[in-house]
Amino acid sequence: MLSCNKARRFNKDIQGTWEVDMVKLQDADGFSFFDYNPTGNLNISETSVQGEITSLFQSFQGSVTDTLKLQGSYQLKLNQSELNWIQAPDTIRNRIFVITNKNLEIEHYDAKAQHRLRYVFKKVL
Repeated sequence: MLSCNKARRFNKDIQGTWEVDMVKLQDADGFSFFDYNPTGNLNISETSVQGEITSLFQSFQGSVTDTLKLQGSYQLKLNQSELNWIQAPDTIRNRIFVITNKNLEIEHYDAKAQHRLRYVFKKVL
C-alpha cells in the first residue's frame, strides 16, 4: 500500500514544467564539463513529455553542443530509480538522483557519443 501511494505521489510531483538549471557532461576519459547556462525546459503531463534542452560545453577539443529533444511518453520506475523517456522505437534510460515536487536530477549514458549527461531541473509550474 505504501509503495503504491509513493509511486502515485511521485507521478503527480513530476507533472509540470521543468526548467533546466545545469547540465554536466562526463566524457569517455572521465573528464567532466559543465554548462551552468543551458537553455530549454521539459513539459511533463500525466502521459507525455515534450521539450528541448540545449547545452554548450567547453572541452579540451573546443566547444561541444548537446541537444536533448523529447516528444513522447515517460515511464517512472521507482524500484529501479529510473525515469525513462520513450520515443518510439527508442527508450532513453535515466537514473534518478533527486526527485521532489520542485527539483529533478537525472543522468543517462549516451552510448553513441560515449558520454554521460546529468541534468538538473527546477520546477517552474
